[in-house]
Amino acid sequence: MDVPMSLARYAAPGHGIAPAEELLGLAGFWPAYFLPAWDEFMEEPELFGADEADVDAATEALYSAREVWPAYRIPLAGRHLLWTVHRNFPDDPGTDYLITHPDWDRDVPLASLEGHFSGPGLSWPELVAVADSAPARAEGVRDPALRLLLLLPAFGDADVPVAEAQARISGALTAVGVATGAAPGVARRLLDHPFWDGPTWTARGGSPLSGGTAGSSPLAVCDGHYSPRALPPYLGGDPAHARAQALANALGGSASGADQACLR
Repeated sequence: MDVPMSLARYAAPGHGIAPAEELLGLAGFWPAYFLPAWDEFMEEPELFGADEADVDAATEALYSAREVWPAYRIPLAGRHLLWTVHRNFPDDPGTDYLITHPDWDRDVPLASLEGHFSGPGLSWPELVAVADSAPARAEGVRDPALRLLLLLPAFGDADVPVAEAQARISGALTAVGVATGAAPGVARRLLDHPFWDGPTWTARGGSPLSGGTAGSSPLAVCDGHYSPRALPPYLGGDPAHARAQALANALGGSASGADQACLR
C-alpha cells in the first residue's frame, strides 16, 4: 500500500493513505465531514445545499474507504504539513489531525475524533492564522474558508471571541454553499464542541510532566485533560526547542528566516 513518506510511522500495515482533496467538491461533503463531532447536520443536509442522497454518497466516500484512507493536506509555513486522515479501521474508526515535516522522524498529533478522543489541538488564534497562511504554490488545501472549516473539529478555546468567531465561520460557510441567512446559526452550533468544553491556552507554559517544570515551551500549552498539547510535543535540548519554535511559528502563520528560505 502506498503511504506518504512523512506518514510512514503513523500508517498501519495493510492500509494506504492518499490525498483526497477532490472529495471537498462533493455536494454532501460538509455534513458528512462534520459527522464525528456534529452528527445532527446529517439530518439537515439542506443547510449545506445538499440532499440525503448527496450526504449518503459523501459518507460512503469518506468513511468506507478501508484499504486506502482519504486524507486532506493543509500546508503550513516552514514546510510543515497538517494532515487530516480518515482512519477507517472497521472496528476502530476515527479522524486524526497531525503535523509532519520533512526533517522529522515522526508526526506530531493534534487531535483525534473517535471513541477515545483527544484534543483540542488548536487555539482560536492558531486556527485563524493557519486558515489565512497557505504558502504560495504549496500542494493541498489553500483556500482560507476550506482550511478553517476542515480544522474546526480540532479547535477548542474558552477565550474565543464569540462574535468574531461566528462572523468568520459564517463567512466560510457561505463560501461553501450555506445560505447567508442560515450561516450564523450553523456557526453558533459549530462553536459548541461535544468532545471538549472550553479549555484554555497558555503561551510559553511550563511542562506539567510528572508534576515538575521542564522549562517554557514556545508553543502554547492547553489545559484540556485530553489534549496532546497539554505537554509540548518536543521536550529536551536545543534542537528539540528549535523544532518547537518552528512549529509555533507555523501555527502562528509565519516562518523563521531559515524556514522562509526553504519556501522560496
